[in-house]
Amino acid sequence: MRPARFVTHRSKIIITALGLLTLLLPGGIAGGDKESEQKDPAAKSKKINWVTYDEGLTLAKAEDKHVLIDFTAKWCGFCRKMEKTTFVDSKVIDLVKKDFVAVRVNGDSNNKLDIDGYKITEKNLAKLEFRIQGYPTFWFLKPDGVKIGALRGYQGTGTMLQVLEFVAERKYDTTATDQGSGREKSGP
Repeated sequence: MRPARFVTHRSKIIITALGLLTLLLPGGIAGGDKESEQKDPAAKSKKINWVTYDEGLTLAKAEDKHVLIDFTAKWCGFCRKMEKTTFVDSKVIDLVKKDFVAVRVNGDSNNKLDIDGYKITEKNLAKLEFRIQGYPTFWFLKPDGVKIGALRGYQGTGTMLQVLEFVAERKYDTTATDQGSGREKSGP
């Protein structure tokens, strides 16, 4: 299965909604909340099991779980900060393990992926298929690999939990988006 290159109108709405959600949450896009800055001692024994993109797509279908893709780079300071704060929080770890297949893609890597016969490097997956322009960037996919939306930049624990819950609870499928006047019709 070759990943889709074009974003549908519905996907654009979902991406916009995820972006607005991060702006409206306490701490905004890059502002960490107090929870994200505290280390959770219980989480040290637990870790998120990150897999490759091609392996993740296969697991997601088999386990009927959403995919969380962490697009990262070795030189990215905010990526490292998330590894030390957000991704060691026990609530984040538990939610990811329960409802997601966690995928990590190194945007600088020439590691080759094989997606049902479609061969691509991690670097080209990031640049060409997901159009990653900055790190970290997180993409969310449905269990069948369909793109839901992206979340860009450093995310504190509270914000990441809210977005993970939004996706896990499939709220992207139930969120009403009115493209009209914003008013419901009254009467026949």
